[in-house]
Amino acid sequence: MRLRNLLLHLPAHGWSVDVISGPTGLDRDDTLSDGLSLGRVLQVDPIVHAPRLQRADWAGAAMRAARKLARDADAVLISGGPFAPFALGRGLRGRYILDFRDPWSWEPRFGRLERRIRRTPGRALERLAETAAVRAAAAVTTVAPEITDAYRALYPAVSARIETLRHGWEPGDFSGAVTPLAGPELSYVGSFVEGERTPEFLLETARVVRARGVPLRVRLVGQLPDSMRPKLTSAVSEGWLEVVGRVTHRDAIEAMRRATVLWAQPGDLRFLITGKIYEYLAADSPVVAVAPPDGALARFLGESGGGIVVEQDAVRCADAVLAALNGDAPPLRREVLDDVSAPRLAKRLADILNRVVGPA
Repeated sequence: MRLRNLLLHLPAHGWSVDVISGPTGLDRDDTLSDGLSLGRVLQVDPIVHAPRLQRADWAGAAMRAARKLARDADAVLISGGPFAPFALGRGLRGRYILDFRDPWSWEPRFGRLERRIRRTPGRALERLAETAAVRAAAAVTTVAPEITDAYRALYPAVSARIETLRHGWEPGDFSGAVTPLAGPELSYVGSFVEGERTPEFLLETARVVRARGVPLRVRLVGQLPDSMRPKLTSAVSEGWLEVVGRVTHRDAIEAMRRATVLWAQPGDLRFLITGKIYEYLAADSPVVAVAPPDGALARFLGESGGGIVVEQDAVRCADAVLAALNGDAPPLRREVLDDVSAPRLAKRLADILNRVVGPA
């Protein structure tokens, strides 16, 4: 979504774009290509049986095609994770920009910093690769100030080249009218991931709200692993939980716009700010965000309004949901949201590219 939104508007700033990507898989969302104006688009399959660390199998397969396109390019943008493609930058002709959608060497999730014997060499290799890629990059962008600050501290010699380019939202996705849902409904739009984001706490909060006499319904829109479905059976059978499953991005936006209240729960790490929070705010439904009070998500919602940030406690979260239902969420500051719209972010990326390339 980040790259799709940026590429929609880069041509308006004088930049044509060629793309190298991996395979789209069987559940591709063709609605995402609407409005895109691209040059060459090359899809590369990973090398069979090659090492998969940070998708080195794909990076190795993409090197030849990347070199070919880079010969004619003024600049190269490499976005990750996975991060093995960042190593391609030094083998390409010309200047490159690294785009961190997540941290690389210091990512604490998924057991990546565990001190297991088998993990230690991989972690050291990734730090070496990151150091080489960052130091040689003409510019580095990250999606949150907290990630930017961490990378500036790690690489002070190139800190001036590291800046924040947030996730954003595309105004064209929010055109037209929608009909709000009847009755109070709390919606979560996004994927659930085993061991990272699960629906149990959302349902616990909803039960507290319902116990207070509010006929709250819950709607889950997005990918849900089969292993999580048994935990939802009772709420579904009671008639107040609807599990929609995976939908197109267009339908996901409609679900956001129809919701009474939107639920966000990116995790307990300070740097985490889910990319969909900007779309949540653009949908103009109040947001209840379960997040650290001193983290990236709380910091942005403090600037933007439109949401209530609460720590993970079912009673306090129920209070926040009821406040949002009653219209007591902080008002949205539209100028803050407009500043992270895709057209403005694409203009900032174009400015970075122009600075990297220098005078024509």
